[in-house]
Amino acid sequence: MFDDLIREVRQLERRQTISVPLPEDKEGYVDRQCPGAKCKAEFKVLGKDWDSKVANARAYCPVCRNEAPSDDWATPAQVKYVEAVALAHLKRQLHGALESGARQFNQRQRPGLLTFSLSVTPDTTPVFLPRAVGEVMRQRFTCERCQCSYSSIGAAFFCPACGHNSVLTTFVQTLETVRNTVAALPSIRQAMDADPDAAHNAVRLLLEQSMGRLVGAFENYAEELFASVPTAPHAKAKRGSFQRLDEASRLWQEAVGKGYQDLLSPQEMAGLVRFVQQRHLLTHANGIVDADYLTKSADRTYSICQRIVIREADVLTLADLLAKLANALKALSAPPPPQP
Repeated sequence: MFDDLIREVRQLERRQTISVPLPEDKEGYVDRQCPGAKCKAEFKVLGKDWDSKVANARAYCPVCRNEAPSDDWATPAQVKYVEAVALAHLKRQLHGALESGARQFNQRQRPGLLTFSLSVTPDTTPVFLPRAVGEVMRQRFTCERCQCSYSSIGAAFFCPACGHNSVLTTFVQTLETVRNTVAALPSIRQAMDADPDAAHNAVRLLLEQSMGRLVGAFENYAEELFASVPTAPHAKAKRGSFQRLDEASRLWQEAVGKGYQDLLSPQEMAGLVRFVQQRHLLTHANGIVDADYLTKSADRTYSICQRIVIREADVLTLADLLAKLANALKALSAPPPPQP
């Protein structure tokens, strides 16, 4: 009676391969996560580019450039989704066999005082809902080398398909994303007007994170651009040199004849130093003012043990200062035009 079920169970002893396409978001991007234990960065890649441009043997993390086979980049949510789909597939197989056996059993029953019947109800197929977190801060990139399209929330420097370092081209996109984030803050406050405390904390975190994103993106931009200058003293550029304004400025002074203080006004340079020191406080001291900050920033609006407050105007001013400095460095680094 249950010959079909017995056959299905025996088939389970043999390995089966099930193809499970990963769901894409409304723009056609698929979620990915770095398998590196120290990174675990989440990002997205255009689904068709992941299929056509990313090699099966190797994909790259946009944040840390970790390399791993293309099958190793599933997010925890995707792993659960694939497992659920596989389980549903198994249940459908068994359901078909059970339904056949139940039909045979019912057909063999004779009318009498007691009648038995069997019925089978299939499970619901799982529905995958992609997570949408921080879309207002998401940056979108297209690799200038292989044209792979990808996106991330936060820094991203390497193409997932070819590993190309795209720091120089993504700096402008970081500026645009941060400015868009600031412009969206009124909408965020309005959407969370039922909980003013939560709205205040959300806006505060977005502004503080934006400061970090701007400074980090510029540091990587300056370092990568410096490496492309033939006359630069490359041997003097140590790890972390471009995280310190004074040291980076000296390196550029030797490379192109001008340092940061020559490319910004005294007021602008003072503001840049203050903002960069605030970013260091947020990163290493939870924003709590210490004596080192007061000395290096010359900021007399705070006292030791106070916590700094980042305003929307601060983020926009920092973006403008870094854009001006980056454009000046790029112009100085460009090779001279050929002589006629």
